[in-house]
Parts: sequence; C-alpha cells; structure tokens
Amino acid sequence: MTTPNTTPAPHFRLTDGVVLGFAAELVLLPTGLITAAVLTRTLGPAGYGLFSVAATFITWLAFTTTTLLARAAVKFVSEADDWRAVGAGVLRWRLVVGGAAFVIVLIGANAFARLLGAPELAPYLRVFAVDLLLFNLARAYRDVLTGRGRFRAVAAVSVARWLTRLALIVALVRITGSIMGAVLGSVGATAVELLVAQRLGAVPLRGRSAIGWSRMWQVAAPLMVYGAAMQLFSKIDLFVLSALRGTSPDVGLYAAAQNLAVPPGLFALALAPLLLATLGRLRRAGADADARRVARAALRVSIALVPLAGVIAGTADELVRVVFGPSFAGSGLLLALLFSGGVALVVMSVSVSIVTAMDAQRVVSVLGVGVLATALVGHLVLIPRYGAVGAAIVTGGASIVGGVASVILVHRLWHVNAYATLIRVALVTGPVYWLATVLPASSAIALVAKLAVLGALSVGALVAMGELDADERQRLRAAWPRRRLMPADAE
Repeated sequence: MTTPNTTPAPHFRLTDGVVLGFAAELVLLPTGLITAAVLTRTLGPAGYGLFSVAATFITWLAFTTTTLLARAAVKFVSEADDWRAVGAGVLRWRLVVGGAAFVIVLIGANAFARLLGAPELAPYLRVFAVDLLLFNLARAYRDVLTGRGRFRAVAAVSVARWLTRLALIVALVRITGSIMGAVLGSVGATAVELLVAQRLGAVPLRGRSAIGWSRMWQVAAPLMVYGAAMQLFSKIDLFVLSALRGTSPDVGLYAAAQNLAVPPGLFALALAPLLLATLGRLRRAGADADARRVARAALRVSIALVPLAGVIAGTADELVRVVFGPSFAGSGLLLALLFSGGVALVVMSVSVSIVTAMDAQRVVSVLGVGVLATALVGHLVLIPRYGAVGAAIVTGGASIVGGVASVILVHRLWHVNAYATLIRVALVTGPVYWLATVLPASSAIALVAKLAVLGALSVGALVAMGELDADERQRLRAAWPRRRLMPADAE
C-alpha cells in the first residue's frame, strides 16, 4: 500500500499530470467558446468561415511541423541521463523547422489562399506566418518540460496561452471589428506562450546534442510520417470543404461544430505526451511490468470516454443553439459526428504512445497514412454530394476505424488489451444517448446540469459493471487522502 512518505506509484504520478494538463487545456473550452461566440456574432458566418479557414490552415501547419519531432523529442528527453544535451538539440531542430515554415508561408501566401478557394485570405496568412516560428519554439520548451516530468509547468504554459488568446482576440476584434484583429490576437497569444515556456524551463541553445542525426532519424522518421498524416487528417475535411464549396455557409457551420468538438483532442493532448514520458522513464528504470500496467490503464481510460460521445451526440442540437445561436442550428449533426470521431482519436493517440514507448514506432506510420488515405477518398466522394455532413461522416468514420485498429495493434505488439472495457462502454453508451435525446434542457443552466448528470451516470455505470478491479480501488483509496501533487516537477 502506498504511504504518504513513499514515492507515488507511476499510475498516480501520470494521473496527477494528466488531471493538471487536461484541466489546463480545458481552459480552451470556455475561452474558445467565448471567443467563438464573439467572432460569430461580430464577423457573421461568412467572415467567421474565412477566419476559421486561415486559422485552421496555420494551426495545421504549426502542429504538423511540431508533431514531426514532438514524440521523438519527449522520448529522447525521458530516456536521457542528461536532458540538457538532448534539449539543446530539440530546440535547434525546432528553430530550423519553424523558420522554414515561416518563410514558405510568407512567400507563398497568395498561392495557398487560391488553393484554399479564397484569394482574400492572403494578407491574413502572411501575418499568421509569424505564428509558425513562435509556436515551434514554444513547443520545443514544452516537449523538454514533458520529457523531464515537469507536468505542472506544462499546464501553466497552456493556461497562459488560452487566457491570453481570449483577451487579445476579443479586445482586438471588438476594437477593429475585423478578421485581422482576430489574427493578430492569435499570434500574440503564441508569443506569450513562448515567453512563459522559456521562463519555466530554459533550454541551452548552445552545446553538443546527445542525439546524433542517425539516431534521431531512425526514431523520428516514422513518427514524422504519422504526425504529418494525422495533422493533415485533422484539417483536411475543412480544407476540402472550403475548396469545393468556397465561402458558403457550410464552411462556417462546420468550423463552429469543430470548435465544440475539441475536448477529446485536448484530452489526447494532455494524456499522450505525458504517457509517453512516463513509459519512457519506467522502461529506462527497467520497470517493464509497471509500464505495462500504466499502458493498460491509460488505454482503458481513453476507451471509457465513449459514453461521453453518446451524451454529446444526444444533446448536440441544444449545444449549438445555446453557444452559437439559432443561425448555427445546422451544426448539431456535425458536432455529433465530429465529437464521436474525436473520442476515437484519443484511443488512437494513446495507443500510438504505447507503441512508440516500445520502440515499435515504424508501424504507426502505416496506421496514420491508412487513416489519411481513407479520409481523402471519402471526402472527395461525399463532400460534393452531401457537403458538410459528408465531411463529418468521413472524419468520424475514419477516426473510429483508426481507433479500433490501434487497440488491436497494441494487443498484438505488447499483449495489452482493453476488450472488456470496450464491451462495457458499448452497453452504457446506448442508454445514455437515449436519455440525452429525451431529457429536455430549456436553458443553458439546464443543459449544463443535464450534461453533468449524464456524465456522472456514465461513470457510475462503468464502475458498477466492474471497470475498476480490486487493486485499482485499493490504490485509489490509498491515494485519496494525500491529493497533493507529487514532485511532478522533479528532474
């Protein structure tokens, strides 16, 4: 049994880090909703659609360029005896990648705008180009902090970013009433994120890197393929929709639904890198049995989010009306499909972290390319016929296929499975979806209460069906009295 004076088990160290990280990323939800509400009401569907396309394109490029090295960076730092030497290399790699992305977008803004079906996007893309360099540098510091186990500092960086983004975008849009105000606010928020990250975890830029290019390429190349494929997958629906439908209201409706479907992605963003860092540190210490238990627990937690997708699907129409107003009522079905796909991507992200920690990262590139290819074909077939609904069907369906395939992959490679959890969530999701559709919510407060009750009901049902075994219940009881965060910031 864990006592207050012993080092907490890796399960609870990871749990504390994920709770903090997810709570920090969840700040995006209220701040993002407030920001979206201001933008939709100030800019209207057409203007909001233009900003969303520009922001989505830059966000995709930013996360693609950072994802190229993110998992490899966390893996290297978590497994290194001297994190400073590895961190110096990570920072230099990101400086090169981010600088190249900045120059490419700055020079090619007109071409990218035409490719997106909206030539008027060019000036916004030029300003957004600065964001690519800033974001890469900020993520370099975050990756090093994550690999070192400094989860609390990573959470602080996230909070600073989202609060600053809300303040700057709302203020500048209110003052200017323009799309450019929102663009400048987004870039300013990234600059603040970089300053906070550098302050909390300074990394030496000079010095010899402990990771040679051959080793970096061996580990990073497959993860780069996977990361690039999944980043393109996450945005290709809006890109193809914009290219085929131009600046039609469909694009604004779809972008609004995407904004409400972000919580699963935020959870994956909080859990996956922390899981990879934890597994890397455990395997470096020779604690493979603990690593396997942590991996299985994380996989089960990700699958246990499926009933939440049922709750959101059942309340989707009410959610979009409350948040965005009657003019965005058509986003309800889109939200249901995209949120379900987002939960499946959480499962896939967790599975990929497990596979990466096992040094079997090459197989994940095949998984990522397969999901992307499926989505691309599906979008080209369904979007011309069904518009935004077709895009959401393809994104949700391809995500679910990828999630199921990744669970099978983890089982085959490391004999870690969560099939019993899959059965339990299948039995719970149907009833909570039905309750979500039949229980009315006439106001925002009633809607929040409805979501809270159904969410608690889902968790209670899973626990009652035996999701927690005796050992897990004992560890939870042992950990409960000392809810202080363990030295997560330990070097």
